[in-house]
Amino acid sequence: MASLVPSRSLNVTGEIEMALKWTALGVLPNINMMSDVFAGEHMALVGFQDDRFLDALANGPNLQTFLSKFEGNHGQRLRPSLLVRSDAYPDRPNSEAISSFMDIVVACVVLDARVRAVTWRRNVGPFHTDAFEIYPWMIDPQGKRLVAGNAALWAIHELDKFRGAASAAVPVQDVGNEPAHPRFFKQLLALWKSRFIDGHNDWTSRAILRSLKMAASAMRLSSPTGSTESFYDYGRVLSLWVSAFEILVHPGATGKATRQRVLDLLKSIPWQSEMAREETHSADFGGGKTFDLRLANALYMKMNDLRNNFLHGNAVEPEDFRLKNGTLILSFPAAIFRMALATILGDPDGVTSEQVIAGEKTREEYGQHLQATRFRNDCEECLLAAVKPQTPDDE
Repeated sequence: MASLVPSRSLNVTGEIEMALKWTALGVLPNINMMSDVFAGEHMALVGFQDDRFLDALANGPNLQTFLSKFEGNHGQRLRPSLLVRSDAYPDRPNSEAISSFMDIVVACVVLDARVRAVTWRRNVGPFHTDAFEIYPWMIDPQGKRLVAGNAALWAIHELDKFRGAASAAVPVQDVGNEPAHPRFFKQLLALWKSRFIDGHNDWTSRAILRSLKMAASAMRLSSPTGSTESFYDYGRVLSLWVSAFEILVHPGATGKATRQRVLDLLKSIPWQSEMAREETHSADFGGGKTFDLRLANALYMKMNDLRNNFLHGNAVEPEDFRLKNGTLILSFPAAIFRMALATILGDPDGVTSEQVIAGEKTREEYGQHLQATRFRNDCEECLLAAVKPQTPDDE
């Protein structure tokens, strides 16, 4: 186990300098973070094996005791993860900065989990944003009492009487390096840092981070128990997804988000397979106008129409959520949104085969690039499930 003593390192001049000091902001009992990807200079989400976790324990009076009181719903011992901040942060982060950071982590994990749930036909990771909820109770900086505060609760309590539990609505799951998408997190973290650390408020960064908030909301559990879930909940979820796309393409004060802007973005996605690129999928534009579009565009048109019917109170039936091959329309927004984000963000660290041939990049660098962009194949395979014949789950 790593030492609790803060580590030291050599700076560029060879002088010894102390490493950053980390302090716990919140506890996540439903996530066992095994990856070290989700960390920046100012904030990080870390698991018990991470040096920053150990540093937070050393800097948090009675934090270890607090964490030891968490159990699963059936008495199993938990190893909650910690959201921590460093002393490089100019001040204590506000709730918007914390929330936005968690939205970035969710985008790097849950979007991929949802894509693979379609392609692998089983749950392969945290499927709902709820797994990343920060526990409402936290020990105070002096380690003397517990405090809780939100729109519904403001309270204090004694540590020795506390019993912590994971959410009963979603499972406790490991999050490892597969999938974690370090390059994607790096890109989103740069936007977050620009907004909340450097104080820049450019429209593009604000739109992307705001869009991530909508997507994270769309991926929340509709109901803690299936007995209260309704297909009207699916209408609400679909509305959030459409809103996430509209925010993503909003041009700012010079214009407004439109259906066509979203369709233009989706058409610009560099799909690889001919089936995803060909404009052979019919979509109803209203007024008796029907056009053939790319698959992602046709799926978005159906999402948009369903959203409008729900929000305007028009008649909607459960079968409206089913596509011709029986798949659910809600199986595909995550893949389309992930590819839309990748298209907007670009890939400054990308490596092409032409660069390798020219000697500008090595084969190893190209192999790393292919691994980092494997999500494109996963998203495309997910999307094609909307039109391919479905086989029974046991085949």
